Amino acid sequence: MAIKARERSEPENGTTAGGRMRLPQLLQSFWAWSGVVFGLTLAVAWVEYRAGYTAVNYNPLGDPLFGDLMEYPGTYQWLHTAAFFFNLSARPVPYPLYSPVAYPPFAAMVMAGLYSAASPVLRYLEITAVWLAAAIWGVRRALVRVGINGVTATLFPLTMAAISFPIARLVHEGNVELALWILTATGAWAYLKDYDDAAAVLWGLAAAMKLYPVILLILLLPRRRWRAFALGVAAFVGATALALWWLGPTMGVAWRGSLQNVFGYQGLRASEWSLRELAANHSAFTLVKLAAMMTGVPLARLTLPYYGFGAVAMGAAFFGRLWKMPVANQLLAVTAFMVMFPPVAYFHTLVHMYAPLVVLLFVAIRAERAGVQVRGLKLTVLLFVPLFAAWTLFLFPRVYVFDGLVQAALLAAIFGCAVMFPFVVDGAKKSVHVPETGGVG
Repeated sequence: MAIKARERSEPENGTTAGGRMRLPQLLQSFWAWSGVVFGLTLAVAWVEYRAGYTAVNYNPLGDPLFGDLMEYPGTYQWLHTAAFFFNLSARPVPYPLYSPVAYPPFAAMVMAGLYSAASPVLRYLEITAVWLAAAIWGVRRALVRVGINGVTATLFPLTMAAISFPIARLVHEGNVELALWILTATGAWAYLKDYDDAAAVLWGLAAAMKLYPVILLILLLPRRRWRAFALGVAAFVGATALALWWLGPTMGVAWRGSLQNVFGYQGLRASEWSLRELAANHSAFTLVKLAAMMTGVPLARLTLPYYGFGAVAMGAAFFGRLWKMPVANQLLAVTAFMVMFPPVAYFHTLVHMYAPLVVLLFVAIRAERAGVQVRGLKLTVLLFVPLFAAWTLFLFPRVYVFDGLVQAALLAAIFGCAVMFPFVVDGAKKSVHVPETGGVG
């Protein structure tokens, strides 16, 4: 059974004096443990700093501020020319000061919008502030609508956004993943509201920026939304074609240059075995590389078998079990797979896990109101606590503890929970209701 009934001692249990509902126990635990982990991270960082450890151990924000954002302004001087993609050594100042843009064409076009501003950093921060404010306000209004008192409904998403490390890391780097997060999370909200066409288009645009969000379109198949699926594919293809035409100087040059730069970067990172990768790369491929290193298998032989095995495993899980499971399970499993499967998946990509987490939190609220316990829900939600912690807490090279490996294992565990436990209340297939004024953040 997915649920187990429990008795309530009083009809008003879980409500405030004014009739508003208190935060369910599971959400309180998640909130409290997140605060504990944040405080513990600061304490460990301070101890390691005083002990003379290197910056990568105690300061996960030690990289150059807005390093990802400010890597390419010089390269964009050659926009619309072949030099934007090729012949880096022929430029007045050689590589690496003018790095090749290691993103698909549509992402390169979006980044041009940032660089067109007088201050790319200021524009990035403005977009970030608007997005975070909208997401926090949307979650707050959704909580209020289901009966949570206003102060708690405000403080819960606000403090979680403030202490969850993936957001801090994303903003610190100035990574274009921000645009993907906006598209995928808004698409998840549209999907939960049954606006499948809109969800598909948003996910297709996200896929045109970094490829891997294309897996989200699989969520439309159990609903048999064939038109929406086709719209998502069309959005992906159309945005890519438009970007290739715009980047120039010809679509052929832009296509060859993009393939060279994107897959050249991916190949370099996929074969890398360094402290940076072990600390920040939460891809399941890191676990595979570890096993290969221990058994003497060359890393160059791993990529194709890894992709093949991953495709088979995801296909078996989705079409064999997830197909008939609640929406919360489908969204969580597909998002977790999306985040952990790419061979290169750094800390900032974890922001995509907030949308399915919010869905689980609304399942917990429904369960609290119904007086039931959803099997596996508490374990799954609490796994997000260490997942969102900074790598300072799990990086101890001297005893072979590396945060990238820990996070890969946590994502695999979350995926397993999504496949194993139906997150449903009272037998309802759609296990969460998103209020009209709310959102999934």
